[in-house]
Amino acid sequence: MTETEPADLAGTPDERAKRLAQLETEGRTLPETWLRRQLASALADWAADETQLDIVTESRVDY
Repeated sequence: MTETEPADLAGTPDERAKRLAQLETEGRTLPETWLRRQLASALADWAADETQLDIVTESRVDY
């Protein structure tokens, strides 16, 4: 019998980290494809946040 993949991580970085820790505590074996998907999602969110910070920073620059 194979275990189904857990739902994708969602929420704030703290919420995602807490859920990931729960899965590890439960002894879940997390498939590589699932882990890669979570990493890709986290990196995309991080990039979006950095872009937003760049926009805010540029809006404050005096020309």
